[in-house]
Amino acid sequence: MARRRKKDKTAEKKRKAVAVHFLARLHAGKVRSPYRIMESLIKSHRKDLADAQIAIAWRMGWRADADGKLKLGTMSLASEFQRDLPSDAYDAVMLLNHEAFNKGILNDQQQEAVIFHELCHLEIAKDTDGEPKMDDKKRTCFRLRKHDIEEFNEVVAKFGYYKADVEQFAATAIEARSQPLLPGVEKPTLAKVG
Repeated sequence: MARRRKKDKTAEKKRKAVAVHFLARLHAGKVRSPYRIMESLIKSHRKDLADAQIAIAWRMGWRADADGKLKLGTMSLASEFQRDLPSDAYDAVMLLNHEAFNKGILNDQQQEAVIFHELCHLEIAKDTDGEPKMDDKKRTCFRLRKHDIEEFNEVVAKFGYYKADVEQFAATAIEARSQPLLPGVEKPTLAKVG
């Protein structure tokens, strides 16, 4: 009869991979690129978020879904606990696709567009009088805004601008098509992502 081998108790157990890594704002005394882009966009286009404390984290290992869509980022609100931490408290977390940002999948303009997209989700919550909502610690409250449009190309191809949001989105896209993405930069060719 064969002897069973005893498991080597000294062998290291396989550890669960950590998929999220918070990104420190500074590295070697310099502001890291995602924070630099975010801060520039807030200063130029989202002044309402100037006082928001937004943490950025890398999400490792996101893969394209069954439809071939690759998630590039998400924005989430911080919990009350996270907002009340004695140090490093924040109001929201922007989670960015590490591989897309660091392995050449997105160019600089696309990275800026993704970060701006995520900033568009964050909005100051309003009270019943339309004023910024505050919590009992006198901190501004935030909410997550949904996309302006959710539609399939096939529906628009078959029925046209059957809803106001579809019509507004199309008008904005037509107007923006004649403008460069960034002042002084030629209009880029669209790259397929995912």
